[in-house]
Amino acid sequence: MIGRVLAAGAMLCGGAGAALAHPHVWVQARAELVLDGKRNLVAIRESWTFDPEYSAFAVLNLDSKRDGVPDPAKLDAMAVERLEAMAETAYFTQAKLNGRPVTFKGGPSPKARYAQGRLTIDFTLVPQGSAGPVRNLVVSFDDPDFYVAFGLPPDDPVKLSGSPDCVLRLNRPAREAKEGEQLIPDEEATGTPGAAAAAAADYTGRLLVACP
Repeated sequence: MIGRVLAAGAMLCGGAGAALAHPHVWVQARAELVLDGKRNLVAIRESWTFDPEYSAFAVLNLDSKRDGVPDPAKLDAMAVERLEAMAETAYFTQAKLNGRPVTFKGGPSPKARYAQGRLTIDFTLVPQGSAGPVRNLVVSFDDPDFYVAFGLPPDDPVKLSGSPDCVLRLNRPAREAKEGEQLIPDEEATGTPGAAAAAAADYTGRLLVACP
């Protein structure tokens, strides 16, 4: 598990601050599940907005004009790097289609933007192979090592497109990890097998799709 935590930290360019407990980074996630006319899952479009502390850390040295605004080209280059690195953690996106796990690859042209002190990265995941038309699909965004805490905005953070006959339901997590709130000591999270995953479970929501 320590290797996964280090991979997550590297993917998120080291994190920020001197925190002594998990989680270290907080993300508000939005997603669009895209089906084709035959009800195949063709993409998941994700948009992650990070907490202010991590956001400030992530955009260091991306402001060549020293005007407080990161360069758009550098932001997009960073998004490409992050998406490539996230392959090591399966993009923090878990899915089961008709009961079988789905493996994803990064889609083209990820983008990043910075506004009101927060970094947002927009990217697309594409399934590798096909499990056939969707009968049921379960998707979640989480880090079982709880280095990163994923939340869902209070409005309508998820949607389904491409197949009007299918139904999307969002099961929100039992608890919401507040930004800056640390919930399990680092020593326990990295040293006790299963401790981080158990702590993260109550903070993980699920997207459920059912097709006739």
